[in-house]
Amino acid sequence: MILQLTSLLDLMLILVFVQYLEMQEVSARAIAEQTQRRAAAEEQRDVLLSGQSHNLYEVWQIHLNGNRSVYPDGSILLDTATVKKIIQPRDRGDLLAQLIEDVRYSPKPGGRCIMLLTWGNVRRDVLERTRSDLRAVAAAPSLQNAWGDPAVQFQVVEGGLLENAGAP
Repeated sequence: MILQLTSLLDLMLILVFVQYLEMQEVSARAIAEQTQRRAAAEEQRDVLLSGQSHNLYEVWQIHLNGNRSVYPDGSILLDTATVKKIIQPRDRGDLLAQLIEDVRYSPKPGGRCIMLLTWGNVRRDVLERTRSDLRAVAAAPSLQNAWGDPAVQFQVVEGGLLENAGAP
């Protein structure tokens, strides 16, 4: 009887040790992934904030207004160096048309143009639709060529939740 219990205890200790090793591996993998993400985010931040590359891009803030905003739900606050306007697009095509109309008389962005997407307290489906629409708009040749040749390259970057953007 004692011999049987000893072997069961050994088996149980082996299982606990294997589970411990597996958890260590999973934790190490998660820490490595988070470290890589943080390093990439810091690298992007450094590039964006460095004085040397500042002249290589322009930033347009695109803020999706939510239900605590001073602006209507689902409206978009466009904030560039020369334009600050509320847009209430009906669909993707309307968003593209309004963006082109609002920025085409502004100076042409030098190099790349970053569309920094932020949002307020909005529903998830509205945010997903806006993300998708903004990526499609950024890739649209009609926006890229709104100032003529060479085409302006747009990149959408997510800035996250931002309450009270553009509030007076």
